Amino acid sequence: MLLSLHEVITAPSGRREPRIGPVSLCVDTGEAVALTGPNGAGKSTLLAAITGRTPILAGSIHLAAGTRLQLVEQSGRPDNDLPVSGRDFLDLADADAAPPAPVSDWLDQRLDTLSGGQRQLLRIWAGLTAPADLVLLDEPSNNLDDTSRAILQRLLRDRPVGRSLLLVSHDPELLTNDCHRLVAMPEHGNG
Repeated sequence: MLLSLHEVITAPSGRREPRIGPVSLCVDTGEAVALTGPNGAGKSTLLAAITGRTPILAGSIHLAAGTRLQLVEQSGRPDNDLPVSGRDFLDLADADAAPPAPVSDWLDQRLDTLSGGQRQLLRIWAGLTAPADLVLLDEPSNNLDDTSRAILQRLLRDRPVGRSLLLVSHDPELLTNDCHRLVAMPEHGNG
């Protein structure tokens, strides 16, 4: 077992309410698990707890020894003040520098000249291929058009062998096509 959560209760950073959980789930090596639930259920907060950025109030989180995590958040920091190319970005992330087309077509462009969807797909590729055992993806299909969503699905399917995913999404097509299991978040107040 790469990741195991047992009856985890957490809350947004610096607060004790609203309580999120209890949540129990596990992720095995190479498995893609989707975390679903309504807006505001605390899915992003749970990812923050897994990465240690938000404390847990109860329960336990266990990562297998040596497990490397990679978090790709919903929206990265603005790239307007970061005058680097896509290739530079992948190099800084220690990610695979040979993404499939059309992502490879953007490598020589500055990040601040790419569309929001192009930057998002480049960030997802970096997250999927940087050194990690478990990649946490927070709403990767948000704000992507149909063409970009198809590219995202290909990137997810073509991730490195053995790379595990914990994916937060409301996108039914993404969840049914690219995940082994779905885990539903409980409603607020259950913890």
